[in-house]
Parts: sequence; C-alpha cells; structure tokens
Amino acid sequence: MMTDPILSMVDTLFVGQLGAPSTMGQLGAASAVPLAALGACTSIFHLAFHCVKGTTATTASLVAGALVRDKQKKQQDDEEEIRQKESTLIAQTSMQQAFITGTVISLFLLIFGTNCLNAMGIPTSSTQLFSSAATYLNYRAVAAPAVVLLTASEGIFRGFGDVFTPWKVSLVVAGLNLVLDPFCMFRKQSGMGMMGLGMGIKGAAVATSFSQLCGALLYGSLLLRKGVLKSNDNEESIPKTVWKKLKQIVSRNSDDSAELKQKKRAISLTILRANAAMILKQGSLLLGWAYATSRATRMGHAIVAAHQMGLSLWMLFSYALDGISVAAQVLMAREYEELRIVENNAEKSAGQKKKVRSLSVYMMTASLLQGLVASAAILVLYKLQPSFILTNDPAVRTNLLRLFPHLSAQMALVSATLVAEALTVGGGRFKWLAFGTTLSSLVAMARLRLSTSLIDIWSGGIVSLFLGRLITAVLAVLDMNGYIPRRQVVAAEGTVK
Repeated sequence: MMTDPILSMVDTLFVGQLGAPSTMGQLGAASAVPLAALGACTSIFHLAFHCVKGTTATTASLVAGALVRDKQKKQQDDEEEIRQKESTLIAQTSMQQAFITGTVISLFLLIFGTNCLNAMGIPTSSTQLFSSAATYLNYRAVAAPAVVLLTASEGIFRGFGDVFTPWKVSLVVAGLNLVLDPFCMFRKQSGMGMMGLGMGIKGAAVATSFSQLCGALLYGSLLLRKGVLKSNDNEESIPKTVWKKLKQIVSRNSDDSAELKQKKRAISLTILRANAAMILKQGSLLLGWAYATSRATRMGHAIVAAHQMGLSLWMLFSYALDGISVAAQVLMAREYEELRIVENNAEKSAGQKKKVRSLSVYMMTASLLQGLVASAAILVLYKLQPSFILTNDPAVRTNLLRLFPHLSAQMALVSATLVAEALTVGGGRFKWLAFGTTLSSLVAMARLRLSTSLIDIWSGGIVSLFLGRLITAVLAVLDMNGYIPRRQVVAAEGTVK
C-alpha cells in the first residue's frame, strides 16, 4: 500500500514546479493552479482506489488463516493438491475480483469524471483549474485495473508472510515514476538538445499510470513463478498463461471438478462478505477525506495546495507506520486461527489465548513507540525546511509550514489506530471496523463543516476521524481477547448457544 502515496508524493513534488497552465511543460515560477487540480484529483483517487484498499487486508488475513488450515490438513505438494489448497484458491479468486473491480472503477471515472470534479469544488466555469484536473483525472483513470491488482497482489504476499516482495515492487514502481515524471512533464535544453516531452500535468498522469501498469505486470509474473496463478500446463509461457486466465475470467469456463467449483464459490462468497465490510469502512473513511479536501478547495487555491502537500507527506509517513501493522495483521490471523482450531480443547485453548493477548499488547506498545519516532521525524523536517518538499509559491509554503506541527502531533494517534485496526482484521472482526469507521466519518464530517481554516480541518475533523476509529478498534481487540462478555441465548430445547 506504499505505492500509491509514494506516487502521489512524487507527482506533488514535480507538479509543484509547474507554472500556470499557459506555460505548462516549462520550469519556472510555480503556480497554485496545477497543485490545486492535483489535490482534488488525488482525493478522488483516494476515494476510488482506497475504497478497495481493504482487499489487501482481507486477502492477507484470509490467506494467512487458510495457510494454517492447509497445514492442519497436511495436503501433499503435488500440482493438483496445490490447485485445491484453500490459500491458493483465495489468492486466485482475489485476483479475479480485483481485475473486475478495477475495470468498473476505470469506467466510472471516465464517464462521471466531470461530476466527481464538481463535487470536489471544481466547477466547469473555472476554465484553467477544471481543464488541468480533468486531464490528470482521465489519464490516471485508465490504470485503475492495475491499481486494484497491485492492492490484491500485495495482500496475497502478505498472507504468505512475505512483506519484502511488496516493498521491492513498490520501490521499482516509485523509481520508474521518479524517472518518468520529469521526462514526461518538462521540456528543457540540455547538452544533447531539447530533452523531455513537455506534457505538463498530463505527463504526470501518464508517467504514474505507466508505472502502475508495470507494477501489476511484475506482480503477475512473480505470482506465476510462485505457483499461485499456475495453470495445468507448466510448459506454457507467462503471456500465454495470463491470456488463458483472462479468458477464463471473462467466459467463466474452466476444467475444474464440481467439488472444486463449489469450494471456489464458497471462497468467493467469503471474500465478498469480508470485502463488502471493508469497502464500507474504506468508503466512509475516504468520504471523510474527500470532504476535508472539498472544504479546503473552497478556501482558495493556496489552501487546497498546502492541504494536498500536507496530505501527501502525511500519507507517506502513515504508510511507513503501516509496516508494523502488516506484521500485526498476519501474526494475529495465524494465532487467532490456531485459537479457533483448538477452542474445544480447554488446555490448548488457554495457552493460545495467552499468545493472542501477548501479541495484542506487544503490537500496541510498538505502535506508540514508532508513532513518537515519526512525530520527531516530521519536527526535524519542519526545522530544516528542505526545498524538495516545499513549493516555491509563498502562500502555499506559509500554509504548509503552519500545518507541520499538527501533522507531527497526530503520528502517535495514527500509528496506534493502524495497528489496532490490523489486529482487528487479523481476528476477522470486519464488521466492527465497518460500523466504527462509518460512525467516526459522520462525526468528522460534522466537525469539518464548522472548519474555517486549514488548521481547523486537520486538528478538528481529521483528529476526530482517527480517534473514533481507534476507540472502535480497541474495543474489537478487547472482544477478541475475551474482555467483552457475550450475551448467551437460550434455545427452545433449553440448550445454550
């Protein structure tokens, strides 16, 4: 999940160097218009893509739990058994659903892009701002299937306990975008003549979309080599295997047995239920973020530009903090699945409950410590004021610097929230997060409506959003550890359920 915020940060850094739309593609005096356009579009993509970001968490949790069940069944590692392993089937189903979901998102953004921009406070009458935003939005929208595939692929590797591969792929995608962004956006004189395409903000969108597509293809090749997407014929080349899988997705034809098809349908329903809860959670969360950006947009170009740069920096740090959340989620998924398996054995169950509680306490303590480290890092940036994270526009720069102390103060809260939610997902409490985040988002939006400045947006509405999420997640973790008593229902036969 580091890929998207890194790409947004790269785009923000280079777009901040663009001039007014009439001089796009040339380095010079910065303008707030491109940044304002990017800010609105980034929030739309956060809402569209991060709405399905929960698929990373659900896929990782379900794959990790399935691995425990596969181990219990002690299946043989021949090819037919690999294809029928629950963990492999979950991974394959998640990839299929990701491709379909990404296509739907792409079509929606391309068809209703104008409506989305209007909802973000950019009317069609604002010619320069709307033109820049619409251009960026349309060119980024075509890569939506690749983005969702990146999300699902990361969840699969997490579930298998591999957190390094997603990190490597993220670095490759970010590095590619870092090279392509200035080449596509600017055109300048060099010793070899004019270099670059000079496409302006369109170039930023093209470079980002191409980088995401390359990342999805890289993940696909790695999953094929891992055997997760392996076909019956091991001699097939990777392009032929990918094409065969795509045809099976579209035609819904396969050579699976009736038993395997039934198992796949059951897994699909499990993933859909979990993803539905997480999509509700992410949707309400991103709706709160979008409303915050909408409020900033209505305060002026300089305010929303500073908000966008602050959001990109905040996202970068929050996703760095999310690293420990990955470990918390996968470990909890495994330990909690072990607890479910031995729940009828009093002795083993007691020992496993201690492991779950110990893991919960350890991870929450670690979250607070890393949050303090992140707070200190942001304060260091505030003191140094490096030019590579600040725009040349004086109004935007002033507003951004005022925001830095508030960003720093929020890191401990953000870190604790992310880890508590990761533990909740690992325990399969998806509905808790859906309900809690929806309620928190409504409260935050009510608070944002009263905001009159950029500081009010961040210190009021956004803090309310994360505080509500933290309370809900902590309650869910307490429930997982048996601290919240459950009501017993007496059946008609007199038995207790």
